[in-house]
Amino acid sequence: RALHDQKTGTRYIPLDHVRMGQHPKQFTVSNSALSEFGVLGFELGYSMQDPNSLVIWEAQFGDFANGAQPMFDQFLSSGE
Repeated sequence: RALHDQKTGTRYIPLDHVRMGQHPKQFTVSNSALSEFGVLGFELGYSMQDPNSLVIWEAQFGDFANGAQPMFDQFLSSGE
């Protein structure tokens, strides 16, 4: 969410200033399609590509994990 100064028109994005010296694009929020298997697989791959990033999968309801169970069983539980 961006804040806009009504007098100058400049834009301020609070999440770009979580810590001092933060790169402007360091914090990213992404929305994904409602496919538990695909989303979890994407986020697993993303976290493996960039191990210094914090990648969080959030499901709206507990039963969404059921569609991703093969991903849990075959990849996550056997990983590092």
